[in-house]
Amino acid sequence: MTAQDIAFSPPTRFGLLEQVAAQLEELVLSGRLEIGTKLPSEGELAAQFSVSRPVVREAMAQLRERGLIETVNGNGTYVRRPDNDHLADVLLRHMRFETLARPHVIENLYEARTAVEVMAARLAAGRASEVERSTIGTCVADMRFAQGHPDEWVAADMGFHRAVADASHNPLLGAFLAPMTKIIEQSISESQRDPAAVRAGLAAHETIWRAIERGDDAAAGQAMFEHLQDSKSRLASILVLPGSDEGSGGAPTHAGRDDVPGSPS
Repeated sequence: MTAQDIAFSPPTRFGLLEQVAAQLEELVLSGRLEIGTKLPSEGELAAQFSVSRPVVREAMAQLRERGLIETVNGNGTYVRRPDNDHLADVLLRHMRFETLARPHVIENLYEARTAVEVMAARLAAGRASEVERSTIGTCVADMRFAQGHPDEWVAADMGFHRAVADASHNPLLGAFLAPMTKIIEQSISESQRDPAAVRAGLAAHETIWRAIERGDDAAAGQAMFEHLQDSKSRLASILVLPGSDEGSGGAPTHAGRDDVPGSPS
């Protein structure tokens, strides 16, 4: 899809600058504006957004700072692939401000986590050493004691997921997980709003750990998959504004888990 194929919407709420930047940012994150796409000129964008050229110029400057576009002198402005730090910051901003939250942001995060972490859990069940199994168990114990203490919970929860990736003995899985760390930590923090979700999260981590302990790779992978799906449903219900057309109704449900509320992390 080219930039000319996309109909930009005139901003109607909040600051004009913030809306123009947010809309362009979302088009890049969703893939509708693909890496390498040349953007229309400032004048063309100003006409499409029904704003002044200075507004577009400032919005483009913001996107440039965020690592989402680059301008080639005498040639134009192009969508670029953001580096890990820029991408994490952009996604965190979308997740932090509910008015900008969109299901595709959460969907992208959990698609990536599922691809990495389900495989990591399966491999950890077959490859983890006694020390690594003990480390994972310690993280679960830390989570148990950290209930009611958000900062400690986030650290223990994130430590669990790192420990599982390390125990897979595939360094690439840990490398793929690393850029998502800040985003995952934010999603855990957001889910702390629901005490029931914390209790369910602890139960899910214990299930994953027990499967790894007994070396059951299929059960470990399935437990991680179900945990991530529950976490996604919970996060979507928190971040997407109630009553919006993009509410949490699109989040998947899972057979056999009706008795367990969505869980954080």
